[in-house]
Formats: sequence, C-alpha cells, structure tokens
Amino acid sequence: MGEIAVERRTVEWVSNPRDTESALSWQLERVGSAAWQDWSLKFQRMAFGYAQDSGWHDPADALRWLDHHALLHEGAVPRGALVWYQAADRIRVACSLGSGQVVGPLPSGQVGVAELSELSTDYVWSDAHFPFAH
Repeated sequence: MGEIAVERRTVEWVSNPRDTESALSWQLERVGSAAWQDWSLKFQRMAFGYAQDSGWHDPADALRWLDHHALLHEGAVPRGALVWYQAADRIRVACSLGSGQVVGPLPSGQVGVAELSELSTDYVWSDAHFPFAH
C-alpha cells in the first residue's frame, strides 16, 4: 500500500481590519448582550472588523481547519488571541484579555468576561486569523 500524503498549504497572513485593542474594546462594549448567543465565531470575526462570513460553518469547523494548518497553540494565552474551548457539548471561541481572562459570548448565553479556567481546562489558542473573511 502506498502512503497518503497530506498537503499543508502556506496560509497567507493578512492584517485584520480592526487591531487587537480596538477588537477587545468592541467586545467589551457588548458585555451583557444576549444577541450573540451561539454565534461566538461570528462575534469574534466582527470584533476584528470583518463584515462578511468567515468561510467556516462554525467554531468546530474553524478549529479543524486551524489544526490541519498547524496554527493552534497550547499554554499561556497572549492578549488578543482566540481561545478555542469546549463547553455545553460544543466548541466555542472567545478572545483573550490576558491574565487568564477571556471575553465573548459565554455558555450562559450572554457576552461576558470570564476566567478561562472556569470555562474549560481543555483549550487551545490561535492568533486572531480569519483567512477567508472579507
């Protein structure tokens, strides 16, 4: 039997329309809103300034893509990184505020700030990168 080759393409890195601090401010302005329930990926995409779809169906799809392209990291999460975690039987994404805190639509249904350790002990992070967004 022959071997199966997996091709890992280089991903073009484009600066987000909104910088990290502006994206975090945008998110913090929405704390308490229930309008983003179950839309954690869309929330993060819009926070970083993209109005159009990300090209991924949901956070689980994005996580698989990021994993396939070796763009996921473990360990201490830097400010502005996207944090991918599982809660309530689904993959969710939030944005790191640094010092173990994240902001985004939480499993409770509202946008909020939380300690990552209280949301999940099983998480990975990636740079805020939306390769298919416009």
